Formats: sequence, C-alpha cells, structure tokens
Amino acid sequence: MIRRRRRHREIPFSFDSFLDVVANVVGIIIRLILVAWVGARSYGSVQEILKERHSATAPALPASLPADPLEFELARNRQHLAEAQARLLEQLRQFGEVKSNHRQTQSQLTSLTSREQEIDRQLASLDQVLHGRNANQQAQALTLSEIQQRRQRLLEEIEALEKLPPVSHTLHYRTPVSRPVYSEELMFECRGGRVAFIDIAGMLAEIKQGMESKAKLLQTEWEVADVTHPIGPFRLRYTIERQRGTLDAFSSGSGPAGASGFRYGVSEWQVEAIASGRGEAASEALAPLSQFRQIVDVLDPQQTVVTFWVYPDSFALFRQLRDYLYDHELEVAGRPLPDGVPIMSSKNGTVSRGQ
Repeated sequence: MIRRRRRHREIPFSFDSFLDVVANVVGIIIRLILVAWVGARSYGSVQEILKERHSATAPALPASLPADPLEFELARNRQHLAEAQARLLEQLRQFGEVKSNHRQTQSQLTSLTSREQEIDRQLASLDQVLHGRNANQQAQALTLSEIQQRRQRLLEEIEALEKLPPVSHTLHYRTPVSRPVYSEELMFECRGGRVAFIDIAGMLAEIKQGMESKAKLLQTEWEVADVTHPIGPFRLRYTIERQRGTLDAFSSGSGPAGASGFRYGVSEWQVEAIASGRGEAASEALAPLSQFRQIVDVLDPQQTVVTFWVYPDSFALFRQLRDYLYDHELEVAGRPLPDGVPIMSSKNGTVSRGQ
C-alpha cells in the first residue's frame, strides 16, 4: 500500500497567549520588588551588627555612610569594584611587561638562531677546508711515494744498463766514386726545403702517344715544339727534331729534302712547375704513408736510380733523403742547380751519375 503523506499544518499564532506570558512576567517582577522592600526594612535591627562585621574589611568608608543597608552594600560593592579594577590594571601592566619581555625574548631568539646558522655555515666551511687539506696531504704523500718508487725503478734500470756490455755502432760511408745511370730513373725536385716528385715517365709516355701526329708535321719542318698535360705539380715542354740525312746537306731550300724515310725523336725537354708550395718537408717526406715513402719504399735497388735536382736552399733536405735511400740500398744521383735554372735535358747534355 502506498501511504499518503500528511501535510504539516502550521501552528496558529494567538495574541492571547502572548498577553498571558507578559502578565505573568510582570506579576513576578512586582513580587520580587515587594520581597526586596520587606527584606530591606528588616535590616534596620541588625545595622550595628553589620557595621562591626565590616569594620575590619572596609575601614576607609566615609563617616557619613547612610543608614540604609542597601547604600552600605552598594558602597562595599563599589569598593570591591575599585579593588578589582586596580588588580585588573596591575595585571594588564604585568601582561604588557610580559608581552614586551616576550618580544625581546623572541628577538633575541631570532638573533641567536641566525647566529647559530652562521656558526653552522662557518663550521661546514671549516670542515670542507679541513677535508681539502687532508686530501691534499694524502695526495702529496701519495705523490711522494710514487716519486720514491719511480726513483727506485730508475736506479735499478741504471744499474742494469751499467752491467750491459758497451754497444758498438758501425758507421758506413759511401765512397765518392760514381757511375753513369742507364737504368730506370725516378726524379725529384728539392727546392725551398721541400721535395716533389717529377713524373717524367708519365710525361714521356704522353709524348710517345703523340709521335705519329708530330711525324706528319716533320715532313715539312725540322722540329716541332709542344707541351704535355699537367701531371701532379709539373708539366713538360719538349721539342721533337728530325734528323738531317745526306740528301738534306745538298738541299738548296730551308725545309727537309724528303717527305718520307727520315728519323726523328725528342731533342730536348724542360720541366715547368704549375703549382707553388709543392712537395713535402723533410719531416713529412720521411713519415710513414707520405708520398715520398710510398714511391721509394717499393723500388728495386737493382733496377732503379733516384735522381734529385737540388737547388742551393735544399742541400740539407737532400742529405736527409739521400741517407734514407742509402739505408734501403738504393742508388742516388744528385744534380745541383743554381737559382733560376729550370730542370731540363737535351741530346747533347750529360747523364746522371749515381752512387
């Protein structure tokens, strides 16, 4: 079953009940006034007794105290109130002093706390300094110990070396005798304290490939000049000359007498540099994997001669490179040149002489 909710009814307000309450309160107040008045009238008989009882506690009361005991009681209450006010003022003064002392104490406590923190920081800093000094002392002690150990090892090594037999070193000097070079020849330029490889073989191979075209020109000319493509930092300027035969001596013209059946070949060549700062210094050339080492370390001493074209500023470099090649049993030819003179060769020139 579904119960129906009952509606809450409001309690009706009635002015009659309110007036009844007011009348009752007024009646109670009137009764209290009557009881107080009757009690005050009955105090007259005991006035002297009250004076004697309160003489010890209130001697300072005025002499003109009224005979009404309510006035006496009111004066006594006023006296008690004055004393309570005095005690309250004293307590308030003491509370102010306590509060002021508390503020001073709090300020001193804050100052002491800051001082304590500063002292703690100073102690931490001193601890770090002391720790660093201890670490330095330990490191110095360790270093001193290591030095002593190293000194002892060096002394032992010196004693061991003193006990070894003396080492003899044999010096080999090449004789100043030389011979003409007729084998494969590799050429290097020593100039400005640097050594550079001259690939003469590659340049001559290029000249050989173009001989047929030059032969056609030599049918009407005595010589033909040309220049090769650059190989490394150098190129070769050369001249191909036709040999003069018996019939050429009786020819009246300036050109060759016959257009066929003649001989020709390279009469002279000259090396031209096309790059400045070329080559390697002595330390670079003698280092592993240098260009100089890669060329000379694979040479056959029985088939190859190394020729150095040396300018006046590079004789020290030439001696270092020569000694290195001597240690590898390679034959060396040195050809000094004055400044300003190019590297060149002709059919009427001299051959290199190796040692």
